[in-house]
This record gives sequence, C-alpha cells and structure tokens, in this order.
Amino acid sequence: MDHYYTAKEFKYANFDIVVDWTYEHCALEDVFDPEVSDIAEMARRCDAYLDTHYIARVRAMYDGVEMGSAYLGSCYAYDCSPEDDINDGIGGYLEDMIEEAVDEAQAAAVQMLDKLKEDFLQ
Repeated sequence: MDHYYTAKEFKYANFDIVVDWTYEHCALEDVFDPEVSDIAEMARRCDAYLDTHYIARVRAMYDGVEMGSAYLGSCYAYDCSPEDDINDGIGGYLEDMIEEAVDEAQAAAVQMLDKLKEDFLQ
C-alpha cells in the first residue's frame, strides 16, 4: 500500500474533500509519448528531485468515511512539487476529479439512505 501525502483539504457539497498524491510506479516510457516528451530528461529530472511523476487522488468524505473518490495517474509536476501542481489545478483536471468524487459520494449516500430506510423503517 502506497503512502499518500495530503496536498489540500476543504469542504464542498456537504463533504470533506481530501486531495492527496503518491509516487507513480509506472515507467515514464510506458505512459508518455517519446515523440512528444524527452523521456530521458524527464527521468533525469525526477531522479534529481526537480520533477515528480505522481498519482493524484481526490476523496469525498462524510463523517470520516470515504464515500467517493477519483484518481489520475501519471501526473507530472514539472519544476514544482506535486502540491504546487495540485494547487494549480493539475492542468485543469482537478475540478473534474472533485466533481467525479462528489458525484460518486452523493450516489453512495442516497443508496445508503435507501438501504437504511429499508432495514430500519420497514
């Protein structure tokens, strides 16, 4: 199990949102196009701790319970930390990830409420 580093936390749509990251284990050459990216230079920069190849995760929590989540692999923080990349919106993907996690959480909450009603009020 990988360790995740928390980048930011905030409240949104009745949920506590946690945005965190962990190191990506996929090889750069397996996920980036060598015709577009200089894979050797990217690897050198990651090895020198100038850049970070990482996985971003958004969790929608309710009362300490994860109700929804979204992941984005092979994020590449160029010349900054993953936290900075996340705070900058992960190239525009972060808002979509938050919406995906919250949508999943809301659906899970409704399903749980329906099940609780069925089990306890019938």
